[in-house]
Amino acid sequence: MSEIDSALHRAINFLTSPLCIDNSDTKGNGGFFGFQNTIKPLRKTDKPFIFYEITGYGINLLLKLNHWYGDSKFVELAKKAGDSILLAQIKNKDSKVNGAIYDRFYPQDDKFFETFHAYPNAVCAGALCELYQQTKDKKYLDSARSIKDWLFQIIVRKNESCIGFREFFDQDHVSEKIFPYESICIPFILLKFKKELEIQEKQKDELFQTIDWARKTQTGDGFFPFFFSTQSGKFNNTAYSHFTIYPLYNLMGFPLSELEELGCKDCFELYLKCAEWMNRVQDENGGFFTYYFQNDHVWHQQSPAVGQALCAFLHIYKKTNEKKFLDSAKKAVTWLVTNQIKENKFAGSYYWIYPNKHYSTIQKKIMYAKERISKRFDNSAKVTDLTILLDKIPIWPIQFAIEGLYRFKKNESS
Repeated sequence: MSEIDSALHRAINFLTSPLCIDNSDTKGNGGFFGFQNTIKPLRKTDKPFIFYEITGYGINLLLKLNHWYGDSKFVELAKKAGDSILLAQIKNKDSKVNGAIYDRFYPQDDKFFETFHAYPNAVCAGALCELYQQTKDKKYLDSARSIKDWLFQIIVRKNESCIGFREFFDQDHVSEKIFPYESICIPFILLKFKKELEIQEKQKDELFQTIDWARKTQTGDGFFPFFFSTQSGKFNNTAYSHFTIYPLYNLMGFPLSELEELGCKDCFELYLKCAEWMNRVQDENGGFFTYYFQNDHVWHQQSPAVGQALCAFLHIYKKTNEKKFLDSAKKAVTWLVTNQIKENKFAGSYYWIYPNKHYSTIQKKIMYAKERISKRFDNSAKVTDLTILLDKIPIWPIQFAIEGLYRFKKNESS
């Protein structure tokens, strides 16, 4: 078995283990955890929780695994994941939240976290549409349509044009950020399933307006800004590698490339421009630094961006046949194989941050306090947050890596 085969095998085994998929007797059963902690977490909210965005991704990937390997156990796991999402959906007369999916659920406390985030809801809607296509069970379709209705209630408008979606809805806090990647990826998911979701012409126009706003945020270098502050009217021009690659690849597809096929003209040019930026900033070891600034970056790399980049590089290589993108994909594969955890209960997974430096609890508390103070005073400043990323095993890098490694194997054998 090759190193790539071994890495893929370990990742799939971890993906289907209780460390990824909850097997408790709570409402979370069948859902995917957001991450696992390797040491006691700094914040109470970092206890293990079911993360519904990652559960949506999980459904998508499980259905792909069934298609790739012809094993119906993956469909059964996908159905359980879908059922867990249905249990997290609000069904009442409050139009502010009706149809929305909670952001997370804490099995240990048997309690939902009282916030509702736009992008995770869109991912859930897309995943439930895919599950409906697979099973023809209308309960998944009905749930997805209710999510869609809620999403159109949190669209943000500026000068009578749609520019995106509120990051979240919370009764006690105001959402002040719009993420350009969300203004591309949410419309992409809704348009991809426009037939299933019964997207109306007016809604389609609003989605295209949102995409158009996000397209214009792409920088001259090719990356997308971290976020736009509705309070200050300013962009934070930090390039958070995980988010800025999302318009090129998420498990739901290749947004800027597929949007071209869905009627949004010239999107592929933006895809290529961002891919060129990725090719330039990729480290020699194949990784991506967590945050990039003008001619600078932080010292640490992050695992989610590498699996995403691998899939994006393979896609752009097939579209352009430019060898430099295949070379970048090979470097990303090397990073994923080299940095995968190969022993202990986390075998097959990845740390969020590389290197995952050790800090004492006191050091981390001081670091975290400084990060919070910095953000409070200037939303447009360089983002260098690190503390909450340390000592964690997030699930989504494993999901991205599985698709990337599988696609790379298929490309090499074709």
